[in-house]
Amino acid sequence: MATRTTAWVLGWWLGASAAVFAQEAAPDAAALLDRAATDPRALKELQRFDEMMANPMIVNQHPDLRYRDLAMAAYKHGDKARALRMFMRAGAFADKPSQAAVANMYWEGVGTPVDRPRAYAWMDLASSRGYNRFIAQREYYWSQLSEAERAQALRVGQEILVEYDDKVALHRLEMELEYVRRNVTGSRVGSIGWGTIQGAGVTSAYNANAPSWMTLDQFYRSSVWNIDSYTRMKDLQWKVQVESKPTVEVGNLQNVAPPGSPPGK
Repeated sequence: MATRTTAWVLGWWLGASAAVFAQEAAPDAAALLDRAATDPRALKELQRFDEMMANPMIVNQHPDLRYRDLAMAAYKHGDKARALRMFMRAGAFADKPSQAAVANMYWEGVGTPVDRPRAYAWMDLASSRGYNRFIAQREYYWSQLSEAERAQALRVGQEILVEYDDKVALHRLEMELEYVRRNVTGSRVGSIGWGTIQGAGVTSAYNANAPSWMTLDQFYRSSVWNIDSYTRMKDLQWKVQVESKPTVEVGNLQNVAPPGSPPGK
């Protein structure tokens, strides 16, 4: 599945150095995620969400995931500067893993000169919805900054919030999703008609074995297009599929096949 694959890869890449600092207290958002991760109803809906988001034509209608996919592809092919730009575009639609990837690239100087204060500001933004690994990484970054760098990080953070704060970024994403949702095949008042949808994705990171058709009522499922439901599902997806997995040491970012894929895929 496209989103699950990129989530696993980003989780390993971004989380490898965070485990030591995982004792940092998580905010209320993280506690809510912890509870949702054990709720059978939420997990059942997550399964349906995963099935939907395995479809390339769905992902292609979500700019947060589309730009994340493009960033992953650019990184894989060695164009780190383009990867950074694409992660930033995904971050402009409130994609937290992409925002954390931007932070990591600034911290390490990948595709850009090292800028530790800016890295902290991006990681602070990435941790704002309670992703424990990002909270831990943010606290690690802070511990490594000088007093002057900390002051600079706070100034840069205010600049970044103007364009990338969730209030702005989620509204931007909502407008994109609402445009698609309102173009429902059916009546002029937005009811969903009968039929199926077929399509294909445009980036190499998609799962070629994913289904390429679905019914209209499946396509317009609330968890895929409603901004609040969609955000909750993405947050829960990260919690269940990334943060619940053991932290491992990894090298450079790379695409991997999900478990169960045939060898060589």
